Amino acid sequence: MSSVPDPALKRRRIKIVAAAVGILALFGLVAYFGGGTWWKETVDTLSPAWLLVCFALLPLAGFPMSLLLIAVGARFGFWPGFGFTAVITAFHLVTSYPLAGLVRRPVMAILDKAGWSLPKLTPRTAWPFATWLALAPGVSYAIKAYTPSLAGIPFTTFFVCYFPINMSTAVLGLLLGGATTHFSWPIAGVVVVYAIVILTLTKLIAARLREQGAFKKDAQISPPADECARTA
Repeated sequence: MSSVPDPALKRRRIKIVAAAVGILALFGLVAYFGGGTWWKETVDTLSPAWLLVCFALLPLAGFPMSLLLIAVGARFGFWPGFGFTAVITAFHLVTSYPLAGLVRRPVMAILDKAGWSLPKLTPRTAWPFATWLALAPGVSYAIKAYTPSLAGIPFTTFFVCYFPINMSTAVLGLLLGGATTHFSWPIAGVVVVYAIVILTLTKLIAARLREQGAFKKDAQISPPADECARTA
């Protein structure tokens, strides 16, 4: 996605990330100081089968992946949840790539509203762009899943790049989910440090992409949306 140098847009992205972190922190504090028993009882009543069905289908429809990861981590624990996440992540990648053409119009509308457009990629920039997009905070999981296909990134590049990154970032949600039922300050510290590392890596990759010219103004890199629709 091409980034438009708009300070207001940058502030909005920062607010989205800050709000997400604040909600997760509040959730953990409530679970630890007052709602722990209630939360554990609620998690125990979740049907494993239905939770996994929701985990497989809802993220592709735009439902927040982070909330489902927290629920999976709380219901199954970290390692079983990690195994389920690996299988479902592979399903998401294999499914979203061919489905991207069917959701081009709404995805392009969302990107346009956010001030982004699909970049003009070369073999040299496809890998770092896919890496940056997979890591980018504050971007919908569904948008991340559908954009590579629309941007012309080969499926092999998409899968090989996205799978390990999605699994790495899923660790945060799974750890948070486990911490809500078995709270641990060391785990909370690991989550914070892990999040800082991911954000720093994302910023470094974005800087490299700008140097290589992957981020340019919309008019320079993308045909009109209606032309894309006609040629799709």
